[in-house]
Amino acid sequence: MMTALRAQVRAFTILAAAPVLVLAAYGTPVQAQEGPFQLDTDFQLSADIVLAPGASSAARSGPYGEIRLDFTAERILENTNRVGFAGGLVARRDSGRAGLAQSIGNCPAGAADCLDAGGLAPVGAFTGFAAGPGITGDDPAFAVETAFVYWRGGLAEVRAGYGPGAAALESDPLPGAFWLMRADATRTDPAGRNFASVANTMSGHAPKLLVRSVRLAGFRAAASFTPDGDVCGASYCRPSSQPGLLAAASVRDIAELGVSFDHRFAASGVRWTAGMGLSHGRAAGNASAFFDDPWAVSARLIRSEGAWKVGLGALLSNDGVSGARYSAHAASLAYERGDWLFSLEASRARSSLVHAHSDNVLVGASRYFESGFILGVGLAHSRAGEAGLSGPERTTQTGETTRLFLEAGLRF
Repeated sequence: MMTALRAQVRAFTILAAAPVLVLAAYGTPVQAQEGPFQLDTDFQLSADIVLAPGASSAARSGPYGEIRLDFTAERILENTNRVGFAGGLVARRDSGRAGLAQSIGNCPAGAADCLDAGGLAPVGAFTGFAAGPGITGDDPAFAVETAFVYWRGGLAEVRAGYGPGAAALESDPLPGAFWLMRADATRTDPAGRNFASVANTMSGHAPKLLVRSVRLAGFRAAASFTPDGDVCGASYCRPSSQPGLLAAASVRDIAELGVSFDHRFAASGVRWTAGMGLSHGRAAGNASAFFDDPWAVSARLIRSEGAWKVGLGALLSNDGVSGARYSAHAASLAYERGDWLFSLEASRARSSLVHAHSDNVLVGASRYFESGFILGVGLAHSRAGEAGLSGPERTTQTGETTRLFLEAGLRF
């Protein structure tokens, strides 16, 4: 883990230095800037923790939390174009998952109708799920999740480096009152039963080239290409093969397309936000003969009016395995009153790769204080079914938990 982290930090440092070299080559700054060389910089630091006692099937007990540092540096050129750098470091303690990736149930290769990849349990090329042991996340996980240089001007923006792909970038998150605890794409999973995510994250935060248009008549489009999608960080991880246990394909040449719409209609005051994403990669590596090229398609829709927001999301993927499907659906409702934010969320996921399902409901409220402190309390319910064996037959083992949780955070 430390070797991979050092490599990411080196890449972060190189990319952070790149804008200085680029900007230095541009000569005279705009009139509003002082001195021969001026950068607008911004640092943001956040820290969050969640306490959620109770019975759990998670690999690790709490407390869980996250620390995130984001940095941007930008220069406006004489022609009003902008060049700069954006970076982000994340440290997170989760319940034993590696991003969304995790071991779910027990369905050994070749037993009953369990899927087989050369006598080993296949790992989903999109989800990272496997119906057997061998997938655990670092405790805690450290990662450089954004580190890209960019140019913005005219009708487009170009990015190069670590960061989200086009499919994820053009889909706003569904409304909610919490940062760590969510029904969809939760950053921490105290119950160990929530594997629902409608986020189209095939390329994760791997280095990529991305082109994004400006928003015209409410519409915006983005396209990205990721040569190598095998990265493992705090929010996203593609597990590797484990001798005698798991077979995993590397995913290369990931092409993504994202389209979004965002507009507030003056007559009604209603704001509509929508996003669609498509991603496709190529299965590669020693085990690639047992895998298909992975693909995923996603869509989200959010309606905002006054203090109310409601959102819907869905995702479908072949998970890179013949005969497998992963589907996820999510919905949320949020209401803001003063410094308070209330939300009700629900999600559902189905994976035929590991013969498992997950249903989740979350309700709660959080309050923001002027000091930057955020405090929230909520109730989360999860129900999941996982594969097991009873003699030669595959069975479904179902469990559910309901827990009260407390989430606190700081924003600087």
